[in-house]
Amino acid sequence: MEWLNTLLRPETLALLIPIVAIVGAFSVAALKAHYRHQERIEKIKNGFNPDS
Repeated sequence: MEWLNTLLRPETLALLIPIVAIVGAFSVAALKAHYRHQERIEKIKNGFNPDS
């Protein structure tokens, strides 16, 4: 479990935490955009105008 000791060093965590936060934020934004797109497509399929 040497890799775990290496991963949990403060120098490594100082780099990993911001990277994980940025990737997570982009992932959440992408999922929200996909969900909004899916809702829009469903409205169009049901005959509603999503722009109004």
